Amino acid sequence: MERFIPDELIDRIREGVDIVSLISEHLSLKKTGQNYTGLCPFHSEKTPSFVVSPAKQIFHCFGCGAGGNVFHFLMKNENLTFPQAVRSLSERAGVKIPEANKRDEKIEDAKEPLYKANELTMEFFSKNLAEAKEGEKARQYLEKRGIEKKTIQEFNIGYSLPQWDAAYRHLRQKGIDTAALEKAGLIIRKDSGDGFYDRFRDRIIFPIFDLKKKVIGFGGRVLDSSLPKYINSPESPIYIKGENLYCLEKARQEIGKRGYLLIVEGYLDAIMTYQKGIRNASATLGTALTPGNLRLIKRFTSNIVLVFDPDSAGKKAAIRSASLFIENGMKAKVASLTEGTDPDTFLREKGVDAFVDKLKNSEKLLDFVIRETKGKEALSSIDEKVRVVDEVLPLINRLPNKIERNAYVRRLAEELQLDEKDIFAELENRIQKKGYKPEDKKQSLKTGTAHNGLQKRMGHSGAKAEEMLIHLMLNDESIAKRVKDHLSPDDFKEPLFKRLTGIIYNVIESGREFNTVFKTEDAEMAGLFSALSMRELDYDDREQSFFDCIQKIKGAGMKERMKDLQEKLRIAEKNGDKDSSRQILEKMKLLKQ
Repeated sequence: MERFIPDELIDRIREGVDIVSLISEHLSLKKTGQNYTGLCPFHSEKTPSFVVSPAKQIFHCFGCGAGGNVFHFLMKNENLTFPQAVRSLSERAGVKIPEANKRDEKIEDAKEPLYKANELTMEFFSKNLAEAKEGEKARQYLEKRGIEKKTIQEFNIGYSLPQWDAAYRHLRQKGIDTAALEKAGLIIRKDSGDGFYDRFRDRIIFPIFDLKKKVIGFGGRVLDSSLPKYINSPESPIYIKGENLYCLEKARQEIGKRGYLLIVEGYLDAIMTYQKGIRNASATLGTALTPGNLRLIKRFTSNIVLVFDPDSAGKKAAIRSASLFIENGMKAKVASLTEGTDPDTFLREKGVDAFVDKLKNSEKLLDFVIRETKGKEALSSIDEKVRVVDEVLPLINRLPNKIERNAYVRRLAEELQLDEKDIFAELENRIQKKGYKPEDKKQSLKTGTAHNGLQKRMGHSGAKAEEMLIHLMLNDESIAKRVKDHLSPDDFKEPLFKRLTGIIYNVIESGREFNTVFKTEDAEMAGLFSALSMRELDYDDREQSFFDCIQKIKGAGMKERMKDLQEKLRIAEKNGDKDSSRQILEKMKLLKQ
């Protein structure tokens, strides 16, 4: 639970964590002059544009615009909130954060019985599989599926007894409250309303863990062909399907080594890939991929390889996910397996080398979408070609890179044997009709590209002077104090610069260390601070540059005020308002002095 953390503690934690040391644990950095450079972990690039300043204890990527201090790096790298990042680094800095207040404790305390209930249930199911007479058929089933005993232990695989209330009776004897069992989804109230029965009966059980390795739910598979094949824990205060993935707690370390996450559909798919040494795989939890899943994944990587079952349902799932990946700025590929096989079956029948070959030959998701939407046969019907264009063109339009968009338009035209000019025209027609634009023309300042987006819109008089002056301020506290004596935040026309200048002035007035300007929780501001602070601008004469910028900004302001007064004078004269005209002329006279 997030709550207020005193500024004093935040400062101590920030000062106690070296940013170069922290970031070096996540990517390779090379010393370049006074700074360190590396490949940005937040977007795909071949030439390093990610810079870390040990002197300022900040980072900035000149490619995607991400920037800030140690907290901002952790927030973006692991998808944490500001308080979560502060807490995560507190132990590293040797700073103890006071215990949560009573309200926080109450919320967390309410979850503890659910965690405990799940933990004891997992132990019960594991013991059933290992020792119970009824568990023999489950043991034989897993052996037949090639699941080794070591793997069973590593994944805490279990078995639920066929009795209606075996788990319920066992857990009640262990002192677990019925309300907690019901809230965790382990038991179901009888239709009569009198009594409960176990949700999981006579099934192989797969415990589901969160990233802290706490048991948050279970999946249960039948041992025969009866339906439903799988049942899963319902959502609860500790388990949300769309925000968790099976086996991610095990895969997280390997993801960093391999550079991507392998997403499969089933528990056994994830388990078999792990057993075979491919340990960067996770499985969805009985639902389609969600934005919550992707937020979780982006804490570790933006590169995905999908290995969904090659049946029609698996292909549709891959196609449905395309829009989600594009919108979240993630690179996705699809590894297509032999018809009638899933990763589990393929690995057992074809072996690891054949599976790795499939991964190496995976195709980009949009290529897969075009191929599957079109089908294997050449299309002769105009209606069919239009259908494919209607399905694929919106995805192409969402691509953030213009070169990539144009390449896919040409690819689509080639696949459908259409003139690419017609498809480009259709794309433009849809833009005009529906008012949507390609992503690179509507970059939001909140996506970590604050400075890049700002450059596109700074066309007003004095904009360059505002940027240069803030650069001077961020690199020299004495200049910042002098600027404060000459200009107010309102003298800056660019709204972001107004906010940024206000933050700088507040730090100066508070008497805090000047580098605390980079402490802002606002990721947009952090990116702008780091961008302007770390830009290399040469000044022949800093003092003269300071003076020129002040005059330029004041001059731009006077021009704006003069223009405003001229417009008011025009209206007053048109209305025959002599008093107002006289007052406006007096103001204009004073302004010219």
